[in-house]
Amino acid sequence: MINLSTLKTLAASFILLFAANTVFSQSAQTELEIIQEAFGLDKKVAVANFMELGDAAKSFWNIYDEYEAEHKELGKMRLKIIADYAKSYPTISDEQILELFKRTEAFKKSFGKLQKTYFNRMRKEVGTSKAAQFWQLENYFNAMIQAEIYAQIPFIGENLDEN
Repeated sequence: MINLSTLKTLAASFILLFAANTVFSQSAQTELEIIQEAFGLDKKVAVANFMELGDAAKSFWNIYDEYEAEHKELGKMRLKIIADYAKSYPTISDEQILELFKRTEAFKKSFGKLQKTYFNRMRKEVGTSKAAQFWQLENYFNAMIQAEIYAQIPFIGENLDEN
């Protein structure tokens, strides 16, 4: 079993790979897919090393793979929102801000629904504790990704020439 300190270091590496190649850029679709695939494979290794699944492993991984496929699609939605913001920045209009806000809220709602659906499926198949353990880890990864994204994106009205 991997210790929490090693997991955090591994997670930070994933986030840097993710952020360095996707945030505030106009990456090609194939580049995005390569990054998502690499992150997904490394993440799966981290999850496998962190969790002790025992007899529940097969059920867990089947559900996990389905979850990751849907999560990857939502990730594309998030990156599209970021790319659209980047294209509009620094002359973004109020209408564009409102549209991006609505899309961001729709993304958050979809992500919350995805988490709830798959937590309940995992809970039924592998037990509440293992499902909760995965969601703690998943929420940790997502919080790190979100923090890195916010660190890379300028605030509306921020003058980038002054930095």
